[in-house]
Amino acid sequence: MTIRHGGWPFLLGIALALAGPLRAAPAADPGATRPAPPAFAATNRPRIGLVLGGGGAKGFAHIGVIEELERRHIPIDVISGTSMGAVVGSMYAIGNDAAQIKAIANGIDWVTVFNDSPSRNDLSFRRKREVRDVLLNLRLGLEDGKPVLPRGALGGQRLFATVQELLAPWRATEDFNALPIPFRAVATDIVTGKHVVMDSGNLSTAVFASMSIPAGFPPVKREGLLLVDGSISDNLPIDVARRMGVDVVIAVDVGDPPKSSADKINSALDVFSQMQLLLGYDAIKRQRDSIAGRDVLIDPDITGLSVTAFNQSDVAIERGRAAAASQGDRLSALSVSDADWAAYLATRRARANPAPIRIDRVEVATNSKVPVAEIRALVQAQPGDILDGAKMHEDVGAIFKLDEFDRVDYHIDIADGRNTLVVNAEGARGTRRYFQTGLILASNFGKAATFDLGIGYTDRDFLGSGAEWRGFARIGNDVLFETSLYRQFGNLFVEPVANYQRYSALVIQQGSQQSLASLQVARLGFGVDGGLLFGNWGELRAGMRVGGLNPGDEANTVGVNPGWNRDVDWRIGFTVDTLDSLTFPRSGLFAQVQVIDHINALGGTFSRDNISLAVQKPISWDRATVVLGGRLATTTRAGGDFIGDFQLGGFLNLSGLQRNSLIGPQLLFGRAVGYYRISDRAPILDLPIYLGGSLEVGNVWSTRDDISLGSLRTAASVFVAADTPIGPTWLAYGLSGSKGSIYLVLGRIF
Repeated sequence: MTIRHGGWPFLLGIALALAGPLRAAPAADPGATRPAPPAFAATNRPRIGLVLGGGGAKGFAHIGVIEELERRHIPIDVISGTSMGAVVGSMYAIGNDAAQIKAIANGIDWVTVFNDSPSRNDLSFRRKREVRDVLLNLRLGLEDGKPVLPRGALGGQRLFATVQELLAPWRATEDFNALPIPFRAVATDIVTGKHVVMDSGNLSTAVFASMSIPAGFPPVKREGLLLVDGSISDNLPIDVARRMGVDVVIAVDVGDPPKSSADKINSALDVFSQMQLLLGYDAIKRQRDSIAGRDVLIDPDITGLSVTAFNQSDVAIERGRAAAASQGDRLSALSVSDADWAAYLATRRARANPAPIRIDRVEVATNSKVPVAEIRALVQAQPGDILDGAKMHEDVGAIFKLDEFDRVDYHIDIADGRNTLVVNAEGARGTRRYFQTGLILASNFGKAATFDLGIGYTDRDFLGSGAEWRGFARIGNDVLFETSLYRQFGNLFVEPVANYQRYSALVIQQGSQQSLASLQVARLGFGVDGGLLFGNWGELRAGMRVGGLNPGDEANTVGVNPGWNRDVDWRIGFTVDTLDSLTFPRSGLFAQVQVIDHINALGGTFSRDNISLAVQKPISWDRATVVLGGRLATTTRAGGDFIGDFQLGGFLNLSGLQRNSLIGPQLLFGRAVGYYRISDRAPILDLPIYLGGSLEVGNVWSTRDDISLGSLRTAASVFVAADTPIGPTWLAYGLSGSKGSIYLVLGRIF
């Protein structure tokens, strides 16, 4: 007999975790379970238990098995399940038929449901700007001065919220024997390694805990126990179904068997995978060996199916149906007459209508620093309302978007005949203080290379003042150090700032490729900004800066005296940012207009105005996107001096030319960047890969009189790009006139 097992390779196990808080069985014997009193009138037929094992996305085969059982009129009296078997089993236990469960599975976006990162459209404007600065939206949190690492690679909030919504009508049902089909879910105590049978409490959290793959999602806390996926201890809980008082077991095993020979273990990954598969091997063997008499063991064909193949649900469902059909004679012996089947369905439907849950009180429980009133304001439910799973799904999502929590869930407390809706918002560690980092690495293989490493630190409650202190450093070819203290008052904000910047620029004479000067420009300044926020889509910002500029040009070819020159300016700008992504946007808009007036007051050396406009608009259909963008910038009252106004050159900014190789006080630039996704969307381990190219046109000029269409430079590029976990990566070739460059870029372009 082939022994299958539910252990999974480490990387896939991390990717597949499904977690949430729940309530365990009595601590004295967590593996025990109560017999289930008969829920159906059974005359002259055995009580049948359906056992559904774990196996990730391969568990969709359970739906096909149920489909075949229904076709054959085989009634199920109790269900026990582990991991994905607990998910499918719970859907069947609350009264759904196979067709309804299949519709539920097909209605979930399995690509996004495993991703807890908030949509960029849900971020505050401040957080949007933060991500623009740092390049990667990855954080290393700090708590009491120590780094905080996540307890799981995936948070599971979005998946947990989905499970909560599906099982919301049963929030007030504490006894799983009271479900349309009595049900048990199995998890593992990560401290002792023993299996924990859940037969009461919150149904959705019990199901979710059963799927909490270690290191994938955080362990689930319940009555002093720390619980993870049940596949570690009891992946095929036949014993649980027997203790519920059944006569016959139908067990479905979708786990992988350990490798049977040494020649199939050829790499470190193979070794780790085999170790995972061997976990719980003895328990699986005991369970399978217990199959006897009229029991039925169904082994769907899982060849070519992985634990993450959630986009292949139809294949897995059909294989489950076929595997059940192959047990024809054994299953036929368990079929009942049409009349008995109709009576069974009628009884199940009668049990499948729990009384509506009327809310008497609403409470918020949180250990975070977010005020309870702020959380409560996001909950739509009011005393007297009927619990609405869809609305609670929205509310839980809105609270989680505050970016302060590890988990947001809810439950119903019943006391003295009153139902209290308790919204629990578990504060996340490291959300108030954290580091972020990013990298831009570009090379044209021998001609030039650029390297910029960005590091940011944020303290969102500086010294308990409610103000946000932020320090940012970018080092490499260019250097930038910046610090600010941001305080928001409703829709108004104020932000003192200070910075130091040093950057390189190659000044080229207009109309030729002859270099005038290679500059190392340094800037130092401080000032204060204030402004008005428009929701999370727009910002009006005004401020003043006092500082200095040193062109580092001893030859004085750019009209600015060597050494430090005081620069004083006032500025105002308006920014709209609704882009859905900063890496490869598909919708939204970015637009910014800014005026900077350099003045002679307070000893200022320069007297000039800089006016700039930048626009970026993606247009998408199917897998294709075209991003239309442009920049228009002008300097008024400009003398012969140079302060590094506007630059062009580099990948997608007149591709083919060196970075910042064109610099001047007047600029006009436009581009169209198109890309097509060639990789399919995939659950959990989604890696978008694109083919694309660009058309670019633009130039810089010394004066407005020099501007002409005939002097515009053209450029084009072709590229292959990937949106990887460490950041977007580009391999491109750019051409402008006779100048060509090959680029390898790690970092954000748009």
